[in-house]
Amino acid sequence: MAAAPKVITVDLGTSTLKVAEFGVSKGGTLTLLRFGVADLGLDPNKEEDRSKFITPALAKLFKDQGIKGKEVLLSISGQSVFMRFVKLPPVDAAQVEQVVAFEAQQNVPFPINEVTWDYQMMPNRGSGTEAEAVIVAIKKEVLEAEVAAVEEIGFKIKQVDIAPFALLNAFRYSEPQTDECSLIIDMGARSTNLVFVEKSSFWIRNVPIAGNQISQSICNEMQEPFMAAETLKKGKGFVSLGGVYADPDDVDAARISKLIRSTMTRLHVDINRSIAYYRTTLSGAAPKRVFLTGGSSQLPYLDLFIADKLSLPVAYFNPLRNVTLAKTLNTAQVQQNHCYTAELVGLALRETGSCPAEVTLDAPSLVARADKRRKQPYFYAALVAWAFLMVCLSLNEYQQTVLANQTAAQLKEKTSTLPAMASTISTLAKQEDSLQATFDLAARLGVQRDQWQKILAALNDKIPEGVWITELTPQLGSSQGSAGRAPRAGPGGMPGAGAQGSADLITGLSITGLYHSNSRTEMVNPDQLREFVFALAELPYFSIDKGNLASTLTKYTTTGADTSFAQSFTMQLKLKDPIPVSFKP
Repeated sequence: MAAAPKVITVDLGTSTLKVAEFGVSKGGTLTLLRFGVADLGLDPNKEEDRSKFITPALAKLFKDQGIKGKEVLLSISGQSVFMRFVKLPPVDAAQVEQVVAFEAQQNVPFPINEVTWDYQMMPNRGSGTEAEAVIVAIKKEVLEAEVAAVEEIGFKIKQVDIAPFALLNAFRYSEPQTDECSLIIDMGARSTNLVFVEKSSFWIRNVPIAGNQISQSICNEMQEPFMAAETLKKGKGFVSLGGVYADPDDVDAARISKLIRSTMTRLHVDINRSIAYYRTTLSGAAPKRVFLTGGSSQLPYLDLFIADKLSLPVAYFNPLRNVTLAKTLNTAQVQQNHCYTAELVGLALRETGSCPAEVTLDAPSLVARADKRRKQPYFYAALVAWAFLMVCLSLNEYQQTVLANQTAAQLKEKTSTLPAMASTISTLAKQEDSLQATFDLAARLGVQRDQWQKILAALNDKIPEGVWITELTPQLGSSQGSAGRAPRAGPGGMPGAGAQGSADLITGLSITGLYHSNSRTEMVNPDQLREFVFALAELPYFSIDKGNLASTLTKYTTTGADTSFAQSFTMQLKLKDPIPVSFKP
């Protein structure tokens, strides 16, 4: 029995890195095979290159968890992404993409050529009939840096998603479907994602209040470095419940809890503001239940604080509810860290079929690689065709060689028995030479005929509209360099009577013609005659000095251009390869 396909997922948070490996059954059921999480150790007060932290941390996680593969699905923090829900005017389905592209240019706060973006159409919200789309965009340089940091360890990015959408997909997979509005509070390090889920619709807002703001307040209050404040928050921090609840005996813990409560109170204000906007502007329903997730949601008593402030039931979201855990996993440890698994589950679901939220952000390097992969079949087909052609040519050459050798052997056998027929053979040889000379003459005449056809066809092809030739006269010159003017050309472009004998070669063409000049016809500018000469200079038949057009375009008139129907011009075209007037056997 074949093993279930495996999917490797990576979630790049602002301060943590999460990886997982899932098995995917034919029915779309997920099995968590491996899981790991690591702290990147970034200080937000310092301008640091994230890739220097991401690459070694990711390599260590893959090694420690024994994860091996070639491709990964990547999720990036919503804090790095611009997201906007926009209303669209009523248009045909074929024009939706064009309208969304226009809206993206109007709403994305960066030049559109500097970002990679995608969109998803939304179902009608409430009783409204307007179409709605959500646009997500990220600067190409930011996305490219994240992708490069992951691919540096040898993995290839198959798809890039954003954390809020991956969270939404995991929520729809794990929680029973209900028409009631649910609010997911995904509290990370730099920001908190508020995800409203109602029926088949959703709305997302990113609030810049999260774990780092708590650590920064501890840092400022207690005059500690940021990393030390982070350690204090994780070791002694909890949300003070206030009121009649007594403070802990630990003075530092008491101070920290009040600082945390102050930050959470500001977050609560933003949550209330978001709920009000969702209800009034978007005609959404009031949330009936609240779910907490994200690394900073582990603060003790946070659920009680949110429940008290919102007067709603609050639970911790468990993304692994419908995910089978492999027997090799430490189940207790995984469940303890399930707040880090939502985006990983949501990413894996993209491989099982359609999801409620589906956008893909393509880094320039990923686009180039996909384009190369798309062209590879054509390249290999061309290579096979070339190889087949070479084989056919080789076989043909081999057959011709065999046939030639057989013919040579037969001729040798016959000639060896005919020594007495030397005189006859000599006579036949002379006859052959005569026939060959006749054939060569016919071949040269054929070449001359084709040459005239090609020259006249080239003139006809390059002549501009509104210009016509009234006279074409060959220019004759002797092979020793003497030249003379021939009479007008006869039928077929050959010299008229009396031309032969006066010169040996046709060295050029003298062209006289007319071109339109007034508004009653199609206006032709004299410059077009010069362009005509330039076009002829590109042909392999004429020797034209582009720097001295007067030697070719010897005459053209512009006098009375407003009244006359046409103007005249004269050209002298020198042939690169003179044409013999006659041939002698």
